[in-house]
Amino acid sequence: MNEVLVLYYSRQGSTAALARQICRGVEAVQGMQARLRTVAPVTATTQRLDPQVPDEGPPFATHEDLIECCALILGSPTRFGNMAAPVKFFLDGTSALWVSGALVVSPPAFLPRPKRFTAARSRRCCP
Repeated sequence: MNEVLVLYYSRQGSTAALARQICRGVEAVQGMQARLRTVAPVTATTQRLDPQVPDEGPPFATHEDLIECCALILGSPTRFGNMAAPVKFFLDGTSALWVSGALVVSPPAFLPRPKRFTAARSRRCCP
């Protein structure tokens, strides 16, 4: 069975809900299975204070998840036009996998979650 890694970060739950729906879509395809994972939040401390396993929701992603899956769907809210820091931190740690060629055959898909730029917000920031 082919597995697709659905990797996301969600602080308030919107991206998590979208990731769960994507998993349903992946599993609707015959012969495909979704592996739902999240990334650990980043902190300013140098020692790891977070638990290795989240209190609720899917487990944290590992490099093995990336290697074992045949594709990657990445979900993140956008922060100032970029992905959230926890997702970037996780991906920055995978450079050895890319250099070694372990992830060359894994096609990625991206699921950005931008905040809406409304007229009310434009008036606040652009008088």
